[in-house]
Amino acid sequence: MPSRKVKKKETIKNTDVFNDKKSSPRTAKIVLFVFGIGPLLLMSLFLSSRGFFSPPG
Repeated sequence: MPSRKVKKKETIKNTDVFNDKKSSPRTAKIVLFVFGIGPLLLMSLFLSSRGFFSPPG
């Protein structure tokens, strides 16, 4: 029987792939504004243009 050489498995580091996609606090604030506060502002503008906030009379 011939002796077998044990091959070491190469480990691939995935940290380089994810380094480019880190979110900074600035982008987190922009996303929060666009998806959080933005729709609330649009709803309030729409309702105020329809007279929702004006007293009946």
